[in-house]
Amino acid sequence: MTGSIGLLGTQPSYELMTGCDTLLVIGSNFPYTQFLPRFEGDKPDVRAVQIDHDPTMVGLRYPFEVNLVGDAAATLERLIPRLTRKEDRSWRDAVEKNVARWWEVMDGRAEVGADPINPERVVAELSPRLPDDAMLTADSGSGTNWYARHVKIRGAMRGTLSGTLATMGCGVPYAIGAKFAHPDRPAYALVGDGAMQMNGINELLTIAKYWQDWAVPRLVVAVLHNDDLNQVTWELRAMGGSPQFLPSQQLPDFPYAEYARSLGLQSATG
Repeated sequence: MTGSIGLLGTQPSYELMTGCDTLLVIGSNFPYTQFLPRFEGDKPDVRAVQIDHDPTMVGLRYPFEVNLVGDAAATLERLIPRLTRKEDRSWRDAVEKNVARWWEVMDGRAEVGADPINPERVVAELSPRLPDDAMLTADSGSGTNWYARHVKIRGAMRGTLSGTLATMGCGVPYAIGAKFAHPDRPAYALVGDGAMQMNGINELLTIAKYWQDWAVPRLVVAVLHNDDLNQVTWELRAMGGSPQFLPSQQLPDFPYAEYARSLGLQSATG
């Protein structure tokens, strides 16, 4: 698996999209066509097939050559007999090498020193420690980047983001919703301090009210605390060529752990 594609995607996924000769999209509403194989007008550079049970999604994002409306599993079962395994595995080998190289780069980024700590190191260290049935959420912001690039989903783990990657304040509510759906599974929310101050600290009231009703009361909120709207800072630098504008980005310091303890929740300051 090459990982996710798009703004939060991996380099091997980008290389996969730019180097493929056939695109098969199954039940996806991925909206960022600039990360798919190139096309001009209604003429894609590759052959493209879509499978979706919702006919309103057919052909919406890409000029597909063939659109199949139906259940994904049943449709794929019908298509499997039409596939022929290629003996030449050089293309697959190249993809696997690209993935291995990507993880070497990610591991190197996580090892870069920082004061007080490199946030990528935090998420990279968290990933192998997560239970195989963990339910993960990440809020919109720079923490979403680290979540997308360092957490390795495995087992029955599930992850959730804002659908358009723009809704701040969704991380803690998503985790609470996950706990109500699966009270026997642990939930983890990676939240920046901007989103935490927007509504996350208030959602701790909800957790304090209901946690005793959950079969497994484990819901962990990790606040990435740097007193800055960090994603905005990077966007200004990368896209606007502007320096950090403190009056609009600097956040007031807040004692998140102390506040959680005042509600009867366990907490620690990292």
